[in-house]
Amino acid sequence: MGKDYLKLLDPNKVHNSVFDRKFMYLSDIIDPIYHEYAIRLERAGHTLDLDVLRRHHQVENYADVAKILTQYFDFACKSNEKGNIVISMTTQKNKLTDLSPVEYCVSVKDTSVLMNLEQREKFAILGAKIRSRLGFGTVLQIPVVEPYDKL
Repeated sequence: MGKDYLKLLDPNKVHNSVFDRKFMYLSDIIDPIYHEYAIRLERAGHTLDLDVLRRHHQVENYADVAKILTQYFDFACKSNEKGNIVISMTTQKNKLTDLSPVEYCVSVKDTSVLMNLEQREKFAILGAKIRSRLGFGTVLQIPVVEPYDKL
């Protein structure tokens, strides 16, 4: 696939933070990918829904997020199972201490697609956390790096 996923992202939507780090808003990443894949997934028997709460969240690793999403949707388009896919934003907060900063993830919940170990490893190498179980489908979590994290 190469860098085809970057064609979906508008280079004019890349901003610089006050820390001189590049970022995109979450909506500028998700919206073009959603529009690209919604009809393709529907033809394959899937519905694609958005449940992203923080549309103006700043994402520094926008290329990684776009790459993982597009590769997953390409994979889902090839699946024969019918189901529902929801893109949302979740937090990964340490439950033991409230002092740690909140870490956000873009989550993809798919009720139909199941992945074998080799397929899960492919997405893990790209940086996603993935759970795939019979009867539950697949949950993909992509960590979001903010432009002011880890300075």
